[in-house]
Amino acid sequence: MSKFLFITKPFVVEPLGIMYLSGSLRRAGHDTYWLTTGDNLEKEVGKLSPDFVGYSVMTGDHKFFDEVNKNLRSKFDFFSVAGGPHPTFFPNYIYGSSFDAVCVGEGDSALVDLVNNPENNVVDNFSKKLYQEFDTVVFKNPLRHLVGNLDELPFPDRELIYSRDESQRNNPIKHFIAGRGCPYKCTYCFNHCYNDLYKGKGKMVRFRSVDNLLDEVEDVVAKYPTKFVYFQDDTFILNKGWLEEFSRKYSGRINIPFHAHVRANLVSEDKIKLLKNANCFSVHIAVESGNDRLRNDVLKRNMSEKQIYDACSLLHKYGIKFMLQNILGLPTGSLKNDFETLEMNIKCKPTYAWASIFQPYPGTDLAKLCLEKGLIEESNLDDIQSSFFDRSLLNICNRKETEYLQKLFAVATDYPIIYYSGLLKTLLKLPDDSKVRGLLNKLYKAYRKTSDEKLYGMKL
Repeated sequence: MSKFLFITKPFVVEPLGIMYLSGSLRRAGHDTYWLTTGDNLEKEVGKLSPDFVGYSVMTGDHKFFDEVNKNLRSKFDFFSVAGGPHPTFFPNYIYGSSFDAVCVGEGDSALVDLVNNPENNVVDNFSKKLYQEFDTVVFKNPLRHLVGNLDELPFPDRELIYSRDESQRNNPIKHFIAGRGCPYKCTYCFNHCYNDLYKGKGKMVRFRSVDNLLDEVEDVVAKYPTKFVYFQDDTFILNKGWLEEFSRKYSGRINIPFHAHVRANLVSEDKIKLLKNANCFSVHIAVESGNDRLRNDVLKRNMSEKQIYDACSLLHKYGIKFMLQNILGLPTGSLKNDFETLEMNIKCKPTYAWASIFQPYPGTDLAKLCLEKGLIEESNLDDIQSSFFDRSLLNICNRKETEYLQKLFAVATDYPIIYYSGLLKTLLKLPDDSKVRGLLNKLYKAYRKTSDEKLYGMKL
């Protein structure tokens, strides 16, 4: 039996990824623990003396976690593992880093195999260092097949988090995942890369059985304060047959208000009725851009204006609140195109109009386009941040105005007179200084909190 410590940044939403991994490790007989970078890591790691330390690493945090691990490794003896999006798409991250191994792709069973036998250099999904007297050799192993039957996985280990974080335990909103995989090929997202990575390794899109999912929800509701259920899946309404069964059984077994993500091109009146009958309170819809060329030719969203407007109309008709997600500062776009996106949101009248600033995540098709068009230097891709709210990395016109618009987007959607009177364009011309940015950040955070409370029907 080994002691495995997960280290994350402090977070708002419970980290289901490491909770799933912890569930698999515990089922295999190992002990798991969790700390954040906000803790006194040297003190806590010294007290715990873990055999393994693991990090889930997003692009943008890869340098940060390498430094955290390097510092701890200089003081303590443990085997360090990095997994998550960045090592998955950049497995060469292991070279020059302080990690002993990196995991590519799904780690549920692979991590258990590694912890069961850390001396074994042949573990699927892992690149692993072998330290020799005068050299270090890296063993790069192939991917195993995707987990075919998600019902075989243990439920996420919520006690990993809840035992140390009372605010997460008592949070009235609890998060769940109904399935894995996405069939779409949006150019700004890693999913198309992930699908290529796992080609021939099993079915990409997999749903848990409805009963298995509801068993987990019932278990959580019975053990922890829960007033609202949040399903994180990007394609919750993809399978109509599954959705019909879910609607019937959820309303009978759970019936707590819930939130889900839907795609406009998948929305139909029948599906919205099923969501409403199951007690769906709110949804997300990713619009991304109000400009047809950007949305479909550049982003490959493959959805028409009509599909977006029709989907929003149906949500209004059935009284389901919704957030529209948007991306500003897109490559080959302009500030004028961002105003088109704002105009679409004004017409759709969402509960909350959420906007981010485009980030050229390395390895995605859209990042490659940015490089080809000279919108960014390859060396600058390594400066990408984990936050997609603060700044644009692209060499674009009106960068400052785009960054200001992101903070004012939701307010201007709710109060269109700000835009149509010309006041918004005046505000975007304010001096680019820390004081103005600070005020806009405060406005954004306050407005987002109020809007989130509307989406979830409760004080947060």
